[in-house]
Parts: sequence; C-alpha cells; structure tokens
Amino acid sequence: MLTPLKNGLANALSPAALYWLRSVKRAIMSEPPLPWPYGAQQEPGTSMSSPPAIAAPALLPSEDGRPIQDIALERYKLRQLPSPDSYYTYEDVLIVAAQEIAKMLTLCVQYVNGSHVYGDVAEFGTMGGFTAKTLATSMVFDLQRQPLGKSASGENPFRVLRLFDSFEGLPEITSPVDLTSPHVVSGAWAKGGCKVLAAPELRERIGRIIPPHRFEIYDGWFADTVKTLPPETRFALIHFDGDLYQSTMDALAPLFQRGMVSTGAVLLFDDWNANRALPSTGERRAWRELVAEFDIEASDCGDYSIAGKRFIIHSYRGIPADPE
Repeated sequence: MLTPLKNGLANALSPAALYWLRSVKRAIMSEPPLPWPYGAQQEPGTSMSSPPAIAAPALLPSEDGRPIQDIALERYKLRQLPSPDSYYTYEDVLIVAAQEIAKMLTLCVQYVNGSHVYGDVAEFGTMGGFTAKTLATSMVFDLQRQPLGKSASGENPFRVLRLFDSFEGLPEITSPVDLTSPHVVSGAWAKGGCKVLAAPELRERIGRIIPPHRFEIYDGWFADTVKTLPPETRFALIHFDGDLYQSTMDALAPLFQRGMVSTGAVLLFDDWNANRALPSTGERRAWRELVAEFDIEASDCGDYSIAGKRFIIHSYRGIPADPE
C-alpha cells in the first residue's frame, strides 16, 4: 500500500529535494549519508560534490523597480507568504559571526515593535552596508507589526531608519584613550580606515528594500550630524559601529543629553569586545562614562556574535516621558 505512495512522492520531487528527504531519514536511522549526485557510485579515494542547497523562495525587486517592502506586503496580503517570519532571510551572510549579528538585529527590531518602544531605528557607522541592509529588511513588516499610531517620525506613522556615517572612514585619532588601544597601536584602526560604501551606493542598496520616505542618510562626522536632529527625535533602537571611544562619545552623549533615547530602547555595541575586550578602551570605556554621567539604568542583555553587546535602557537623567 505504501509503495505506490512512495513512488508517487519520489516522482513528484526534484532530485535535490528527494536527496534531502532521504538524507534526513538516513540520519535518523544512523545510516551513512547518500552520495551526490543521488545514485552515483563513489570511486575509492574521491569525494562527491555537495548537493545543491534547497533555499526558500527569495523576494526580489520586480522589473518595475518597486522596493522589496511593496512586493513583500502584497504577497503577504494575497497569502502567498504564510507569515512575516517566513520572509526574513540572510542570503548574503557567508559566515557565522555575521549571521549572529543579523539575527540579533532582526530580533531587536521585532522586540521594539512588540514592546511598543517609541522612536526610530539608528545605525552609527555603516561601512559596507551589511547591517544597514539587515535593519532595513527587518523593518519591512513594521507596517503589519508596529502597533503605534504615530512615532517620532512625525506624520509618517512608521519607524524611519536613520543611517549615520562620515563616508570618509575613521576620523583622525586624537583621543588619548584611543591612541593607547591595541587596535590603534597595531594600525588596524587608522584615519580613513573602514571606508567601503559611498553615500549614494548605500542609498541605492537600502532603497531596494524599503521606500525612500522610510530611511534617511546623515553624511558627516557624528559630532556634527547628531546636532541636526530635531528636538522631538526619539530612538527605539541604536546600533553603534563607530569603533573608537571618541566616536562613541560623539554620537551617544548628545543623544542622552537631549533625551532622544526612549524608555525600553535597545542599544547595541558592535565592537564591545574589540581591543582584547579591555575595559579601559573603546566602547566599553565610553559606556562606563556615559552611565556615570547620565545616571543610566539599563539591563545587560549579554553578548552576541564575537564582539557585540546589547543593553535595554530603562531610565537616565533627563529621560522624557513617552509621547502620547
């Protein structure tokens, strides 16, 4: 009775899918793996090539140039996607460390939506655009998941992705704290380092994912660009990848001073464990001084990937009330 069913299933599946299904069965039964291509005989002293990966259908921009957001929401509405969760993929991720960063950023975007944290999403230091693209992709379903009627983005009821970078690489390093850090002493961090994408390239890449009104790029040094933010700006998530102690202070001190970090906001440090994780250098040193200066109360939510650290902000001196 089962034989016709098995034969029908085998005929209906592609060779790659059939290989995967039978490999799972053999693994459960503790049997040796099948060679690939399926049915081929392995010669002594040779190795079989890997089977093709079976990937989930990707959401790609259509020929008319619409952003991924429009296509994703259209497919979701037509029930061509079973749930927003099935959309999130990391097809550009090639290494485990980057995958862990992508997962953490995605989960944090979902957290600020689920916990009704007010404000926008910011990244300081965009470099090659990988994490900026991850944040943009994670924000595609804000329109389905964000429960707020309005946010710090004004008339637009959905979060805006705000990307800050000099697009000139690292600044001239003058802080005594930075000058003694191992990464600077070794030359790994130097003026002009970490320069990858130009602002127009970043704009083009993010524009493939979310429409232009949902993101903004701030071209310049952190100390200058944060001053241009209107006073009503609030941030629900800040991903900081500025490497240096001085860059950390230039970006974050004005935000806390101006009360722009919301209650419950997530603050992620990309280079927390850089410089051999010495507490006297980089982001670790900057955070300790910020906590003391602004009397910050925050939950340490632990490390992620190989160098990152995540905090949730509860209160600080001058924190404003959540907007109605």
